[in-house]
Amino acid sequence: MVLLSALLVALGLSMDNLAVTVAAGCAAGGRIPLREELTAGLSFALAHLLMFSGGWGLGTGVGHFVHRYAPWVAFGILTCIGIHMVRATYKQTNPQYVSAGLHGKTLVWLALATSLDAWLVGMGLAFTSAPFTLTVLAMTVSVFVTSWVGFYFGAWLGEKFGRRMEALGGVILLGLGVKLLLEGLGIW
Repeated sequence: MVLLSALLVALGLSMDNLAVTVAAGCAAGGRIPLREELTAGLSFALAHLLMFSGGWGLGTGVGHFVHRYAPWVAFGILTCIGIHMVRATYKQTNPQYVSAGLHGKTLVWLALATSLDAWLVGMGLAFTSAPFTLTVLAMTVSVFVTSWVGFYFGAWLGEKFGRRMEALGGVILLGLGVKLLLEGLGIW
């Protein structure tokens, strides 16, 4: 039962991550080099590992503050990146390798936005009998795999359907940002 609980937490934390990585992969407009996919996957996994561990370590000390603002932060980050992706679709006249979600600041912001919920889950699980090592290991592996698969699948979609997929990816990020905000406000 402990293993099942750890796997369910891992899969739950990976679903938003999968949606974001598919959307970012769509922006690439074509095949993403394996090294970049792996780097991005490791970045997302590391962000989740650090946020989950930080949340677990701090427990409820700052939980009310973080819990109150995390949905707004995730909404803001995903909305800005989503709008940028949609606008980039109309600004670029010829398709080229964009890889919007795989470099520098954008990669860091996407990893942060998708890992905020890991912070909150870590805080909540700190007061249960959930095993830290098993849970964090399952989550880290799950996030890495879903990131890699998400970027790969998104890049395939971008290559197959062209620039429209970048716009769709931006719309997906916007929708995910709204969903996270509504969940945080208790509406969804």
